[in-house]
Amino acid sequence: MIVDSGACTNIASITLVEQLGLNTTDHPRPYKLKWLNDKEEIKLSKQVEVLFSIGKYQDQILCDVATMQVGHILVGRP
Repeated sequence: MIVDSGACTNIASITLVEQLGLNTTDHPRPYKLKWLNDKEEIKLSKQVEVLFSIGKYQDQILCDVATMQVGHILVGRP
């Protein structure tokens, strides 16, 4: 999952969505990204609401769903 206040979008991998059994919704404005993959554009047409906690901090965030290989949660804020 990539959550970055300085980026144009928050992204959750399709693997995360499937393994957690999260429900997706259709994206109101589907679009394509190139920065996740230098070889081809990735079409983003689904969204998912992800609940997460870090220590005592809890939040939920709306993420666009993409096919990507990641192993960590990246948060662009301290």
